[in-house]
Amino acid sequence: MTQSKIAVAIPTYRRPELLLELTRSLPHHVPINVSDNDGSLAGLTTQFDSNVSVHHADRLLPIFANWNRAVSFIPEDATHVLIPSDDDLYLPGAVQAVTDAIDEYPSADMIVFGCDFVDEHGKTWAGWRPAREELCAAGDGFLPFESGVNARMPGVLFRTDFLRRIGGFDECFKLTASDSEMIQRAALLGTTAFVPKVIGMYRVWTGSLTHTRQASDLWMSEIDLWTEKIAELLRNGHQPPRRSINVDRFKDNIYTANLRAGIGALKTRGQYLGAWRHLLANRYPYKASLLSQAKLVAHLLLPRRK
Repeated sequence: MTQSKIAVAIPTYRRPELLLELTRSLPHHVPINVSDNDGSLAGLTTQFDSNVSVHHADRLLPIFANWNRAVSFIPEDATHVLIPSDDDLYLPGAVQAVTDAIDEYPSADMIVFGCDFVDEHGKTWAGWRPAREELCAAGDGFLPFESGVNARMPGVLFRTDFLRRIGGFDECFKLTASDSEMIQRAALLGTTAFVPKVIGMYRVWTGSLTHTRQASDLWMSEIDLWTEKIAELLRNGHQPPRRSINVDRFKDNIYTANLRAGIGALKTRGQYLGAWRHLLANRYPYKASLLSQAKLVAHLLLPRRK
């Protein structure tokens, strides 16, 4: 049996202090490769440990091109890779938990763990974790993500050769959804193990890009791009063996959830008229489940619903 070797790929841009904190939350024996977008770390005096290699890009790359660039630098002998953002963190014992999971599920193409949340002030709260431990055949690992992807990238481990085979992050996305699309694509095309252990902290920022752009035309168009890509796989024979997915309902349920998120973001800022405009400016998801449509209407009508 091939000895497993975990590597970490990190895309970064102008966050030297947070990047340093992330790299030092990992053991020294784990190789870490950083893609520094636009050479933003060049000339800084930040001292990274010897297991960290920083690769400066000579220009500003699109977001997900930088993510793929980070993955391209991992060592050839790395069997598995973690891909956190530069502001995330790992908990003590995370790498041992990952190693134990690889030993338990050596055939898994993707292993999904839980992540908690941390904000810019260091406040933490519970996040998502898998409901139970299980190994799923190709396609069946999609079922927990049918209505959306609650897993976060610090908690997702990929087999390196599998990730290269399915193509990594889709660089057609400019703003959002590339990570969710890749996780769903991986779950349809490969075996997935779920391990209900929290291994990392996913950073959430007040007033972040997510919160300010959820109600934009670009955001909603990228949700359509994401779900249509997955729908194409489902239509072409990559249905879960346990249960077939209604493709139109899948697409509209996720679209509805993102409409609700945009409406909620606008209402939180007191933009109630803007919430109505956001709904009217986008297509209505008629093929979503009745429950999803009811939640959308309630989200719009009830005061200050988050």
